[in-house]
Parts: sequence; structure tokens; C-alpha cells
Amino acid sequence: MDEVTISGLTKNFGDLVAVDHMELSIPEGTIFGLLGPNGAGKSTTTRLLSTLLRPTAGTAVVGGFDIIEDPVSVRQITGVLPEESNHTIYPSLTTYDNLQYFARLYDVPEDEITERIEELLRFMELWDRKDDKAGELSTGNRQRLALCRAILHRPKVLLLDEPTSALDPIAAKRVRELILSLAQKYKQTFFINSHNLPEVQRVCDRIAIIDEGKVILQGSTRELRSKLLAKQEFRIRVAGDLAKAISITKSKNYVGELKEEVDSLLVTIENPTENNSSLMQSLLSEGVKIIEFAEEEATLEDLYLEVVKGGNA
Repeated sequence: MDEVTISGLTKNFGDLVAVDHMELSIPEGTIFGLLGPNGAGKSTTTRLLSTLLRPTAGTAVVGGFDIIEDPVSVRQITGVLPEESNHTIYPSLTTYDNLQYFARLYDVPEDEITERIEELLRFMELWDRKDDKAGELSTGNRQRLALCRAILHRPKVLLLDEPTSALDPIAAKRVRELILSLAQKYKQTFFINSHNLPEVQRVCDRIAIIDEGKVILQGSTRELRSKLLAKQEFRIRVAGDLAKAISITKSKNYVGELKEEVDSLLVTIENPTENNSSLMQSLLSEGVKIIEFAEEEATLEDLYLEVVKGGNA
């Protein structure tokens, strides 16, 4: 079952097309990452899904509710962490009072409020700051508090815009752990905007890459890699005569770039499904002892650069 369905979603600001006929389907319980360079339309998409903006054309259904026909219901079942998260907390209230206020605003059961607040503040290492005014917190701590506010009522869908952008590495790791835990425990669906490629790769089940408001590619990391990389890299580790292995490998017309390392080769092979076994057999038949013949994992950075920077592949 899809928790978020985006159909022809478009947003224009005058002559600028910020989101261009976007089509996406996100299953329930998915951690979904929207990747793209600055100005690609990521934040605008989040504002549309959270009903802060009205689309020029198209629509989206979030948690079963249409963002145009029933925006109030959409707001009730979503949690939002906007890019400017400082605007979502009250600086004159304490850390604890902020969460208590929003818990009651979102009708969290009264007998659960205290437990939920303490659990979140302890997890995000803010419990010792519970009596401090939010406006006196550091930028990173305000970001943590804003995230606590967004997830406090356990919404069905969480829309997070750069959730770890102001956090140190330790705090960012805790946020990733929290997202993974919530998705597993409560089957919550996450829609995360980011240009932090390693972070998206660590937590997201599915990914879409957008540029100039258009979805270029979508799928899992593995699916995107298979779509993009007609040539794949393999690491070949041998025992003994490395020069012989190099000579044999270079002689194959399906071998592209070859990098020599201490005891191995990093080889680009065209159509590897057909050709990697052929190369392996050639090496073995010539007496080369193979210790390892393994595909090198393509990262999101490889995909991102090839698509966005490489002319949309």
C-alpha cells in the first residue's frame, strides 16, 4: 500500500518551474530520499506535500488524504521538519514546555505525554537542557528539539528537509538511528530531502534523483546502479604473477579502464553479466590464481554525479 502518491505535481513561481509534473509512489513504512542539487525543487516538494504551498497543477495523496481537497487531515497525520526549523519552536518556552505544548496540540494521550517527551529528550541528549529556553539553545540543539517536535505525535508520514544539516557527526548518527527505529517500530513513512549522499545511502530504502524540478531516476540504490552503469568495476585479486594477469585482462576488448594496485586490479567491464565469467575463465586457463573477483559497490555519489553532473545520463 502506498502512503504517498504524487501525480503530475507541478509548482510554478512566475516563469520558474520549481516542480515539474512529478510522479512518485512511496509505500508505507518506506524511508524515501529525494536527492538533488540546490534549487532542484526538493524543499518546494516538501512544502507542497505538507500543504504549505498549493500546487499549480497535479496533486498528491498523503496518508490517504488529498493535499488539495483535505489539507487539514494531511496536517494531522504528518510531521514536518522544514529547512528553517527554528520557526517551528517557541524560543521563549523551555525545551520541555515546547514539546508539552505540541503534544497537546496534536492530541497525544495525556497519560503518554510525559513518557514520550522524556524518551525523546534523553535519546537526543537534551534531557539536561529540558528547563532551558529554546531560544538559548545552540543551533544544533534547536535542530534536535525541532525533530523531537516533528515526531512526538507519531505521525504516519514524516517530511524532513535536511534533518541533520546543523548537527555534529554524533548527533547526526543518533538521528539516523532514530529514523530507522521509528520506521521499523511504527511503520512510519519518511520523506527526506537531502544532498548529503552518504547519509541518504545509510538510511533510505528508496531514492529519487531530481534536477530542475524533474524526477530523473528513482528506485533502490541497486536498481539505480543497474540502470545507470552499463559498465561496472570489478576488483580482481591474484596470487603470484600480477603482470601476467594484467596482460591477459588488457587483451580483452570488453575491458575498459584498468587500474593496477598492490596485489589487485580494478577493472571496468562492459556487459559484465556476460563477460566477467569469460575473463575469469581466461585467467584461470592461463594459470593465474584468483583470490577475489568481486563487483565494486557503486555509491550514491557515483550515481548522482553521473546523472546530475553528467547531462542526465
